Amino acid sequence: MKKIRQILIRIFKFFFISLFIGFITTLFVPYLNNSCTKNPKIKKYDVIIVLGSPAENNCEAGSIMKDRVAKGVELFKLGIGKKILFTGSSVRNNCTEAEVMETYAISKGVSKNQILTEIRAKNTFQNAYYSVKQMKELKFTSAAIVTSEPHIKRACAVFAKFGIRYAMFPADNPAEISKLQLLLWKFGERMILTHHIIFGYPE
Repeated sequence: MKKIRQILIRIFKFFFISLFIGFITTLFVPYLNNSCTKNPKIKKYDVIIVLGSPAENNCEAGSIMKDRVAKGVELFKLGIGKKILFTGSSVRNNCTEAEVMETYAISKGVSKNQILTEIRAKNTFQNAYYSVKQMKELKFTSAAIVTSEPHIKRACAVFAKFGIRYAMFPADNPAEISKLQLLLWKFGERMILTHHIIFGYPE
């Protein structure tokens, strides 16, 4: 009985600490990270970077991934970038995100020789690190970065550390996501961003 009580106390502590962090996050994150540029007037970038999202277990693109790729393809067809770079390793299953995105982009009319892939990144920090490393190898200095709208602020804060000229382009949110799910997604992103601001970014 004593052990059960201790476990319940720990659960309640974790719950209330999470609520407190969430409250602080909601209040302060907009002020700690308000320098993101969305859809700027600049018309040309060296590359369009599309951040990965887990693929389905059958290695097909999931809804979040499809929306991100669709936005990247849209920007590419508008001439926003010379190349389109997909970044993401396999995180939740054996499907490499960048390769799944590449296949989906080709099905939407993008030529394979216009696509770059980065297959090592397992989190947002690594998305930025490895993508910028590849950019520098190609002497690229600017990027249009595509990710889901709730993820924009965190991705922007990460890319700010790598000394490139960039702007954020939010993809549409999947139609099947409810308002509650979207709210929880944004809340979670703010909590993660606050944690990163306080404790640093995972490498």
